[in-house]
Amino acid sequence: MSEFDFTGKNVVVTGGARGIGRRIVERFFEAGANVALCSRSSGGKEQLERDIAGDELDRIMARSVDVANVAQVQAFLDEAFERFGDIDVLVNNAGIMTSESIADITEEQWQRVMDTDLKSVVFASQRFALLKKERGTRGAIVNISSISATTYLPNNLLYNIAKAGVNTTTKTMARALGPDGIRVNAVGPGSTPTDLNAALYADPAVEKALCERLPLGRRARQDDIANAVLFLADDTADYVTGQVLYVEGGWLTL
Repeated sequence: MSEFDFTGKNVVVTGGARGIGRRIVERFFEAGANVALCSRSSGGKEQLERDIAGDELDRIMARSVDVANVAQVQAFLDEAFERFGDIDVLVNNAGIMTSESIADITEEQWQRVMDTDLKSVVFASQRFALLKKERGTRGAIVNISSISATTYLPNNLLYNIAKAGVNTTTKTMARALGPDGIRVNAVGPGSTPTDLNAALYADPAVEKALCERLPLGRRARQDDIANAVLFLADDTADYVTGQVLYVEGGWLTL
């Protein structure tokens, strides 16, 4: 049983087919929300919907969307609003991570990371805000940032830049959209097991060394990140906007 209650609320999650995004979708659904999720890898959407929703298929919508494509993102949000009548929460979770030295970065890599990790946040939020304003309803946007926005992990220049941009987008949009009743915040995960960083921690000794340094002695669990997202989306956080909540076990104190 979830400690949050989103019964009757409608939520959109980008990048919601796996990893942290999948857990965020599951947690919102368990808390009573109707959920629309998209992912570039959600081709088997019927099975994905059944895996998450069981027999309650009327409460879920999964679509295959390349968030780097603005037209696809806008069409997905339009469909979600039409399907559920309104959307209360947008979670901009979709993202990719590359590993490259500064000397080897290509323009193609730059475009791919920036379009997926940053441009998608801007234009999904823009569409969400427009559709909310048309309806005159309040809402919340939660962006997924990273400690990389402030710690600047080596060989991750593009990801670092994109996540720093997510933080700036969060604060700028919070100021602009507050008068329309839309709160905008971000969650910045520390090291959390996902497909994106599996190779980095393939050697157990690497993970062990990190955990021994962290004040809380472990990497994040996906539920740690989902908890923070649901908190910022909940009415409990009704006076919180323009903030980046880092969920990192004390990493930023090192």
